[in-house]
Amino acid sequence: MKQVIFGYNAVAEALRSGHPLNRIYFSLSSRRPYIQELKALAQENNVRYDFVELAKLNVLANTGEHQDVVAITSPVEYVDLDDFLEANANVNPQLLVVLDQVQNSGNVGLIIRTAVAAGATGVILSVRGGSLINDQVFRASAGAIFHIPIIKSMSLQRDLQKLKDQDFWVYGLDAGGSSDVFNEKWAKRTAVVIGNEHAGPRDVTRKLFDLTVRIPMAKDFDSLNAAIAAGIVLFQISNYASKAGWR
Repeated sequence: MKQVIFGYNAVAEALRSGHPLNRIYFSLSSRRPYIQELKALAQENNVRYDFVELAKLNVLANTGEHQDVVAITSPVEYVDLDDFLEANANVNPQLLVVLDQVQNSGNVGLIIRTAVAAGATGVILSVRGGSLINDQVFRASAGAIFHIPIIKSMSLQRDLQKLKDQDFWVYGLDAGGSSDVFNEKWAKRTAVVIGNEHAGPRDVTRKLFDLTVRIPMAKDFDSLNAAIAAGIVLFQISNYASKAGWR
């Protein structure tokens, strides 16, 4: 499933056509004049790029004939948050799952699969520090990535504020949360933020939370696996929505 394209023409055409890309890699030592052009195109298309050693490009492309640029494509087309919000302006209830630098591709795939099963309306993935859609995510999701809008976020801080401006209530799932997920009266427009497997949600993200929620546990234990925790909270929200007559 993982697709790699390389060379100036192939990468430039992918960017100009809006083909979904996860990341672009440039050679650290490159002096080719078109690198700046490709960087500008990447910025216009919200595609992250990094500069790496030439040896890494050789491995990624499986050849040295990559012209100092290699891109990793995505198996799905990402949705722009503004377009999503406009298309769903009058849709209620809504449940968005926001992954704040969740890095394990298996966890991301399982969370997406659970989100679909729980009736979520979209999943937001952070570009910086988190896993985007790749072959491992695809396999773990069992194809669920094709059944829900996947939104790629360059700045979760900015995008969470956009959600709040559209009357979403932003909940952060945290082991030390102030509210019990089983007792919470969930908002009709809910965005649930699942943090990094080790560090949890970032401080810059926490500033946008309207409320932190926790999963109560019988024993004194730090936390659950991110995918398992997401499953518990998403189906609790789904159950609450059903009892409230929202769906």
